[in-house]
Amino acid sequence: KDLLEEASFEGRTLSMKELIERLNALGVAAERKSVGSDLEALRQYGLSIERRRCGRTSGYFLRPKP
Repeated sequence: KDLLEEASFEGRTLSMKELIERLNALGVAAERKSVGSDLEALRQYGLSIERRRCGRTSGYFLRPKP
């Protein structure tokens, strides 16, 4: 959640690769499937995490609460 709050917004998304690299830099072991599951868990918790496709890649951002 903190990564998305600090580094993403509607005009700037974080790709799955960027999320994994940032987590690894913090000492958190991460892989694509676990990050995907974590993002879904955060959505279930009530966070508005959006996925935006741009060509062949996707990016994620946390939509601010109104």
